[in-house]
Amino acid sequence: MKVIHFCAGLQFWNGMANTARQFVKEELARGDDSNLTNHLDQISAGVDVVMIHGAWLPVLWRVAKRAKSVGAKLYIRPAGSYDPVRRAYHEWKKKLVSFFEHRMIRRADVLLATCKAEVEWIREYEPRVQKIEITNLKRFFNLPKSDKTSQAHFIISKPVHLLYLGRKHPLKGIEFLEQAVAGLPDVELRIVSDAKGEELDRIWQWCEVLVLPTLSENFGRVVAEALELGKRVITTDGAPAWGDGNTYGGRLVYLKGYRDGTGETRVSLLRDAIEQLTKRRNHV
Repeated sequence: MKVIHFCAGLQFWNGMANTARQFVKEELARGDDSNLTNHLDQISAGVDVVMIHGAWLPVLWRVAKRAKSVGAKLYIRPAGSYDPVRRAYHEWKKKLVSFFEHRMIRRADVLLATCKAEVEWIREYEPRVQKIEITNLKRFFNLPKSDKTSQAHFIISKPVHLLYLGRKHPLKGIEFLEQAVAGLPDVELRIVSDAKGEELDRIWQWCEVLVLPTLSENFGRVVAEALELGKRVITTDGAPAWGDGNTYGGRLVYLKGYRDGTGETRVSLLRDAIEQLTKRRNHV
């Protein structure tokens, strides 16, 4: 089977593209002819499946049209794009192009969601969608086993090394994290947006706790990356894929009531979680 994955941006820091690469790797391993591109001309006769990663871009509407014209089955992974919180960001622009977005969704044979919450976001935005499936992106990572009977213990340094790793965007909640750590004497926070290679390796070595204070995230692959490296993680119900109750042996703290809370509530929830880490320092 010939599969084309289409993502508008293929940069190393683009989590959507990196997840698309994992789909390609999985499909190649099972014998499919799979490829990731951002060139429309690669969608031609003989392609069996086209998977679009993302939403709200004119090039993606053209990809959907091309896929159907060559007889390919069309999958769309909107990657949280229809979250009401995200739709409200630059809402007027999205309303201007909503006709094309709705038409693209209705053309799709299958939409891929990352959790039950995203299924609801998609259905609320376009009730006439043909089919929605949940794809478990956690399968791409070597995550610690769940252990409901015991909690993992860690040696935590003084100060505690907190890391935010990702792009700076209003929906990422960085300002609430900065306010939460302000005045905490035993905390050192680093905000990193563009590290790669050896520099990124050094940052991960320095990090003890990854914090993703997001308001809207379809998956939050940086959470999986941190858990895979043995780090502790604090994230929020803005990343509902991590709200299934699995704490990964005590490594994951999931803050409920954050997404819909006030700014003061968000800061308080983050500060309380961080302070709990400092109190548990040097437990082994």
